[in-house]
Amino acid sequence: MKNLIDVWTKLERQPKYAEMVKPLSIYCAGTYERRFGTWRKALETFVEYVNSENAEYELPNNKSLQKKKEQRTSRGVNLRLRFMVFRRDNFKCTICGKSPANDSAVILHVDHIHPWVKGGQTVIDNLQTLCSGCNVGKSDLNMIETK
Repeated sequence: MKNLIDVWTKLERQPKYAEMVKPLSIYCAGTYERRFGTWRKALETFVEYVNSENAEYELPNNKSLQKKKEQRTSRGVNLRLRFMVFRRDNFKCTICGKSPANDSAVILHVDHIHPWVKGGQTVIDNLQTLCSGCNVGKSDLNMIETK
C-alpha cells in the first residue's frame, strides 16, 4: 500500500494501470492484479485501507497538494499586460512621477511589486510602472510593508 500512496502522491491523482512502471512505481500493475484479482479491486482495497483508522501511512492533506498545484506565472510580461499597467499608471513612474512625455530620456519598466523571485505572480495587481532609475534602485525589495 505504501507504494500506491507514493505513486498517488507523485501524480497527485489516482494512478492508471499503464503508469505503474519503474521508476514511478516499485511494483507493476500486474503484481496488484495477482494479489487482488483485478487492478480495480486493488484500488478499491487501497481506498478502504487509506480511509480506515488503522492505516500506517497517510496521504498528504489537501493544503500541501494545493501548494503544489498552484501555477507559477512566467516572469516575463507580455505586451498587452505591459500596456495595461502603463495605462493604469498614466505612463508615469509610480515612485518619482517621471514620464517620457516630459523627458524623452525616461525609460519606463514594468516591475513586480512583490518580487517574482520571492513568489510574486505576474498579474496586473502585482505590477507597477517604474522608471529605469527607480527600478534598478528597488531591485528585488518588496514594495508592500508586512505588518
